[in-house]
Amino acid sequence: MIISTDSTANLPSEYYEKYNISMIPMQINLNDEVYDDLSDKLPVEEYYKKMREGATPTTAQINNYSATVYFENLLSRGEDILHISFSSAMSGTYNTVKNVAEELNATHKNKIVVIDSLNASMGEGLLVLKAKELADSGKSIDEVADEINKLIPNTCAYFTVEQLKYLVRGGRVGKFSGIVGTLLNIKPVLRVDSQGRLVSYKKVITRRKALNAILDIVAEKIADKRYLYITHAVSEQDAKSLADNLKERLGVEPIITDLTQVIGCHTGPGLIAVFFFGKEK
Repeated sequence: MIISTDSTANLPSEYYEKYNISMIPMQINLNDEVYDDLSDKLPVEEYYKKMREGATPTTAQINNYSATVYFENLLSRGEDILHISFSSAMSGTYNTVKNVAEELNATHKNKIVVIDSLNASMGEGLLVLKAKELADSGKSIDEVADEINKLIPNTCAYFTVEQLKYLVRGGRVGKFSGIVGTLLNIKPVLRVDSQGRLVSYKKVITRRKALNAILDIVAEKIADKRYLYITHAVSEQDAKSLADNLKERLGVEPIITDLTQVIGCHTGPGLIAVFFFGKEK
């Protein structure tokens, strides 16, 4: 069985080879240049620096052609494919990939199973890692898919951003709310809800209070301490500070990862996010 995902799963780049996970990248257009997400040609530090300087990158979802070529290449290995996709509430990629998989399933012996993660970044990534663990334990593709679907409602993602303007530009918060929030220095804690959407969870004043709120949320809700990740967009100091506090509170050390360019396009530099399997969303 091949475990597959897209680049918005935000796994550390070395994980794809280390755990033998296949990945199809989304793309970014920056200053009329097109890059694959996670490309070495666009280092994250340079990318977020350009955003702070005023660049406005755009992203493109995976299209039918690229999905077809990608899956046909994987099917040539003679194995079934379990593909975990970016949330359908945030992108049309899931529907595209699902439709392509159904067309290929009609003409191939091996099958493709596509799962809507209803999550993004390492929320999606956690499900990919769990699927790989289950596959390596000897479970069938249908058994793995069933267990992953049961985990989705408990896959938690909580985060805060440095500036609201990127969420406003992407339609994640209203323009008026964004202006008011910026003027009042509001640093919202946001989450991914049960329908895979970005929603406001709590509003606090100052970034430090937002990070403390996230610390409390994780401590209250976490159910499996083996899967605990912090993702940041060029905010390494805050990420390490939060990791130290989580280690002190929970007795486990979170793994810190960089935010990929596609997701960062919509949240901006300065994001801090925590992902885990919880008792509830």
